Amino acid sequence: MSARIAFRLMGQRRFLPIWAAQTLLAFNDNLFRYALVTLAAYEGLTLWGLEPDILTPIAATAFTLPIFLFSAVAGQVADKYDRTKIMVHAKFAEIVLMTVAAAGFLLEQPLLLIVTLFLMGTQSAFFIPARNAALPTLLSDAELVPANALISGALNVAILAGAIGGTLLAGERHGPAVIAVTLIVVAVAGWLSMRPGAPAAPDSPQTRINWNIVTATWTMLDGLFKAPKVLRPLLGVAWFWMLGATVITVLPLFTRQVLGADESVVAFFQLLFTVGAALGALACGLLSRNSEGLVFVLLGAIGLVVFPVDLVIYTAGYARTEDLVSALAFIEDERNWRITADLTLSAVSAGMFVVPMHAMAQKRADPARRGRLLAASGILNGASASLGQFVLYGLGVFDLPLSGAFLVVAAGSLGGVAYAAWRILRNGNSS
Repeated sequence: MSARIAFRLMGQRRFLPIWAAQTLLAFNDNLFRYALVTLAAYEGLTLWGLEPDILTPIAATAFTLPIFLFSAVAGQVADKYDRTKIMVHAKFAEIVLMTVAAAGFLLEQPLLLIVTLFLMGTQSAFFIPARNAALPTLLSDAELVPANALISGALNVAILAGAIGGTLLAGERHGPAVIAVTLIVVAVAGWLSMRPGAPAAPDSPQTRINWNIVTATWTMLDGLFKAPKVLRPLLGVAWFWMLGATVITVLPLFTRQVLGADESVVAFFQLLFTVGAALGALACGLLSRNSEGLVFVLLGAIGLVVFPVDLVIYTAGYARTEDLVSALAFIEDERNWRITADLTLSAVSAGMFVVPMHAMAQKRADPARRGRLLAASGILNGASASLGQFVLYGLGVFDLPLSGAFLVVAAGSLGGVAYAAWRILRNGNSS
């Protein structure tokens, strides 16, 4: 049973160090990012006189840009060198970077913080391909779905904890000092947790690294599109990122304009999404058998069609109050229980949908090019998340209702339903 496999993995150096290091990295990334954004939005931290609504996207871009720039090089490095050693070095680099970030928070130096954020994005760009390439090297095929489920579940919780911590601490009197110390302590803990990891030998030590990021990226993407068995699940992962970015962006506007609720309800919905996605991921990992988990892809895709559509139908005639309601008042109103259920179950479905996709790509990738093929996922994810923002822009340009974003999620997920059903009917769940 996968539940037994999952519990066994948590006690083994083939997996536990990777899980712990990734979880702590996600916490630190989000503690850093949300603290910086909160200081800019509420505490007057500025750079070159820029307004918060300009500084905030600059900070977001500083973290994501390295993924586009360096994924191709990082994939080559993951194919050429021991993946565990790469992750250990990346975690040590995090200690240095978090020490610099701590100085930035204590000295209130926004430029130093943004530069460090860019370097943290670079560190993540090298850590994640090494992690993805290491998992199928260290684990059996039957262990990949439970392993990815455990990573995904913890990742969601760590992201939420970091976001809440950064947001709440930034405005406190001694908040920046607490943030500074926490960043360094967590970075050290992540490095120590990764050091006992089992060696993950490279599959292509003869790889000659192309340091030209333009040609290397083109070659990497060309190789991915020539490997359709890997491309298909990575497109599924990219779709998950697109729907996540779309929903997270539209949620505050939908909550205020359609539901007539305040920021506390937005925070409540974000909690539901995080916990729901984590539960969906863990359920997939614990209940799947020795298969690629296509049944869970199908169930997740169905959920991503049914629940968003139900949300749109139910809220079409929603009678909002004149004053914005708080989270407590929103929860107490029985009219809103169905909305809460739809959003929670959508998140659970998303968690179930994405975990088998990760495992499929890791299992199917040619070992000789595994690092490069899986590194391309970062570019696809970033591009799809950006596409989601264009969808929202289109809704605004054509003056369409905000609920249209949820219909886009449902319509796109129909493709996942069709593909998973076709694969199961043709080859069975173990294909």
